[in-house]
Amino acid sequence: MGQTVGKGKKKIIVGIAFNSKKLTYNRKKRFSKRWIKSRMKIFMKYTRRSLQRQTNQGFDALIEYEDRSRKHIKKQLRKYKKLPRNIRFIPKSMYQRSIKKRLKGYRYLYLVRLDSDDLYRRSYIQQLRNHRRRKGVKAIINQNGYMYDSKKKRIAPMYAKSPAFYTLIYKAKRYLRGKRYKLRGGHPAVIRLRHDKLRLRNYVHIIHSGNTTSKFRSKRNKIIDKRRVVKDRRRVRSILSSFM
Repeated sequence: MGQTVGKGKKKIIVGIAFNSKKLTYNRKKRFSKRWIKSRMKIFMKYTRRSLQRQTNQGFDALIEYEDRSRKHIKKQLRKYKKLPRNIRFIPKSMYQRSIKKRLKGYRYLYLVRLDSDDLYRRSYIQQLRNHRRRKGVKAIINQNGYMYDSKKKRIAPMYAKSPAFYTLIYKAKRYLRGKRYKLRGGHPAVIRLRHDKLRLRNYVHIIHSGNTTSKFRSKRNKIIDKRRVVKDRRRVRSILSSFM
């Protein structure tokens, strides 16, 4: 084991891209009233609940949106109960400034990646609080989780070698000076960083009508154990209760 870092010197920030990333399936739709309304409903139903029910609330969640959609975002937010102070929608132009502002007085940044329609286990922030960073470790990877089909109400264990559920670790001073890890090829590149793995099934990847790139089947970097699909509604709710 290398040198370790105490629990009190880290700032945990959950970074969520709401409509600020230009993806092949949402290149234009992500600015429309209809898309924003639909994704906000999903965020409030799933991801917000996962964040608010974290057993440790010692984190900030910053949900990044494109500046040009500010009017639609604000309109949709007014339809829901006010967000707690540690969960904030931030325009893209202010996103990095918002992170940097929160780093004052901290030695390390734990930057948690999460999509606006997925979940982390309710103990995930606590797991990060408990994490003892070995010298040189730049990422924490969650390979084990679940895939939940919200249309058919079924859930199954899921494994990914280098999934979209990870936390990047930066020295705060270096992050403030512009240090960023280069993830060529996206999420699958995280495994190439020196990393730790958390063994629990720490995430739920949700399938819904709006994420057409995901299906309830195995593919590259995503293996679904179909032999263990749970269809009983009570058992499904029981599993989800650990996440939201």
